[in-house]
Amino acid sequence: MDMDELRERYEALGDERDFLAAKPLFERALADSDDARLLNSYGFLLESHGRNELRQAVALYERAIELDPEWDKPHYQLISARAGLREPERPVAYYEQRLRAAPASVREHRFLAQAYLAAHTYATALEIAEAGLVLAPDDAALTASRGEAKAGLGEVEAALADWRRALELDPEDIGALYSSAFLLEREGRLRESADAWQAIIDWNDARGLSVESEWPKRELERLHAAIEDA
Repeated sequence: MDMDELRERYEALGDERDFLAAKPLFERALADSDDARLLNSYGFLLESHGRNELRQAVALYERAIELDPEWDKPHYQLISARAGLREPERPVAYYEQRLRAAPASVREHRFLAQAYLAAHTYATALEIAEAGLVLAPDDAALTASRGEAKAGLGEVEAALADWRRALELDPEDIGALYSSAFLLEREGRLRESADAWQAIIDWNDARGLSVESEWPKRELERLHAAIEDA
């Protein structure tokens, strides 16, 4: 079979052997020709493979939740993976049901707020985060989620304020620093974004996390170059 036949079989059947056979054929063909249709066909093969891998990840996260219901991390990973599959409505429905069953649970508010954020339903995410903060005013995760919702709604300064507060409440979670760095760059505030990346690097270095600092350092270099060009 040629590479297009293998791609079609993989898309239809999801057999990993077809993917492994097709991939080097596409790579060799692309080494000799920068053809738009060939690039598109190979891209679709990789996209199909990525979706299949994500579905496997979803199954693993769901099983992890079954085995350890009190562990939060697989819940957030599940929400992210479903969003990657363009199925954000599924975790929204799932965590809505969980919150209805436990309306006083701060944890369930966290999950549902994240599910709505992944679905880009920012106004509802804001409502859920604020409802959770009524129960736990100093909850760092909900404060960070409220910041994400405000950022999605275009409330830049309010979002940045929430992320600063989230960092104060939980200095060991620097997710809010990443969010700040990305938002500041989108707003054209490059020097402030660079400061956020430097803070991330400093946080990692203080904990001996040298590998984790590699990407932030590259982002900081890129921003410094952009600032000089400007």
